[in-house]
Amino acid sequence: MLMSVFATETDFFVRRELFTCAIEECSLANNSAAVIRLAQAHHQEFGGDISLTILSEALIENNEPEAGLLRAKEALNLAIQNQTFVNCAAGHLVRLAVKTGSVEAVNQAMEALIDSTDAPRKEDFVLETDWCDKAEALGADMELISSIRSVAAMQMQISKSKHSPPPKYISPRKI
Repeated sequence: MLMSVFATETDFFVRRELFTCAIEECSLANNSAAVIRLAQAHHQEFGGDISLTILSEALIENNEPEAGLLRAKEALNLAIQNQTFVNCAAGHLVRLAVKTGSVEAVNQAMEALIDSTDAPRKEDFVLETDWCDKAEALGADMELISSIRSVAAMQMQISKSKHSPPPKYISPRKI
């Protein structure tokens, strides 16, 4: 039923919402092939870092870790280029790397996250570290994890003290 509505809808925002709902429904039904097709169509129609994160998640869930991480890296690069939500894209990349179970992939993703902290931002959220314990349990580089936790704590402290949006960026190299 959702797809029949989708076929006739022309409004940008409604189409985007329909894609999101269709992806979620297929995901709940464990139809990973349909999720990937919908995520690819979503990316083709809307582009952007959000569509790349949706596609990267679908690829990881379909046991395509290399393709999923590649798309997540593309999303991070696009976020850096657009100077928006870099922390979100970097955190997403590391979360996906953790899902692969590869220590090497996690360490590479954390390096990309740390490199991204130097990127200027117009808009972003405080860096989330919900994945750190899992990365640590996998045996990921403790020095990288510690640096990332420090950056996130600093961003949170600044955000709370100013009651304003989080800082544009704080580099672990400056700590």
